[in-house]
Amino acid sequence: MRIRPNFPQKLLSFSIVVAAAAADLAAQVQRKPLPVEESMFESWGLYIGVAAILGLIGVAVAMRRKAAALITSTLNRGKKSGVTMTYRESPKHDQVPRAKAVRVPKVPAVVKEGFAALPVASFARLQRTTVFMQLPESRDPDLLRAIDQTNEESEEDAQVRTQALKLLSTFRTSNSIAAIAQMALYDLSSKLRSDAVQVLADLDHESVFETIVTCCADPTREVRASAARALFKLSFDRSQAWTRVVESGDAARMRHVARSAIEGDLVMRSFDRLVHTDRKVAYEVFALTALLIKANETEPIYKALADHRDENVKLALLHVLQIIKDDSTFDGLSDLLTSYDLTPSIAAKVNEVRSFLQMTHA
Repeated sequence: MRIRPNFPQKLLSFSIVVAAAAADLAAQVQRKPLPVEESMFESWGLYIGVAAILGLIGVAVAMRRKAAALITSTLNRGKKSGVTMTYRESPKHDQVPRAKAVRVPKVPAVVKEGFAALPVASFARLQRTTVFMQLPESRDPDLLRAIDQTNEESEEDAQVRTQALKLLSTFRTSNSIAAIAQMALYDLSSKLRSDAVQVLADLDHESVFETIVTCCADPTREVRASAARALFKLSFDRSQAWTRVVESGDAARMRHVARSAIEGDLVMRSFDRLVHTDRKVAYEVFALTALLIKANETEPIYKALADHRDENVKLALLHVLQIIKDDSTFDGLSDLLTSYDLTPSIAAKVNEVRSFLQMTHA
């Protein structure tokens, strides 16, 4: 079988023939007497020599391009097949692939299941809150007059107080909100208390949060319903609002807000959202549960641990108890073990949390 030479080999052969011819011609010229003052540009040897040099340069360039194309082709094949190639430096600093290739195995991704797959399982602490903008105080004469009229001691007519509330709703200031909050909490008219709660929700400022939560425990059903609607109408981050109460460190304030949330039936209904797949929804309940623990209002938590149908909710509550460490929870967990027939997984988690509390408070 006849082997056809490739382009670099042909070029090299041609260059060798040209160089040999140039050498032979130069020898013949040397045997002849040189003409007097012959110009170098009239010599055929010069042109033949230049042609030979150019031919050699062409061979070198062609061989280098072929080597680069070979390396690129090898790399592309390695990427497609998942093979990682290693290289060594040659004396001419060309990268030459080694004979052996190392195949990098693909590590399968870990897929979480059950409780571990829920966002609440990843909560490791209560996030610090951000500072919100404080509202200014206004000395507007009409506003000050309306504030005076909201006081039942100075104005017994409910119609006048209603008009005063309407005027207050047009001001978004710290003193107008304070006056509306007083009406929502203490006005003798349940209708006015309910209307005042809605005005607070429309003003939608962080400073109205605790008043609305307190109104969720109002003795009148009308006001409680209005407060529950208002609470979920607020657009600011409620998880931060619950956390601000915890950050205050004020035991009386924490206990008041926690009890209002319990009496307003906000707590037991919220535990189901603790295992929500939406991280923001789950974190709000995480913050509320943390408030209950810090306020030492943990009875709803233990009741849910004993009676709730969803085991993931129980695991989530135990997870919060473990994250929000408090000495008072140890005895409650111990009573839970002795007083209720817990499933093996819940009992094991209760013991884990108790052991964790013992270690951290030793």
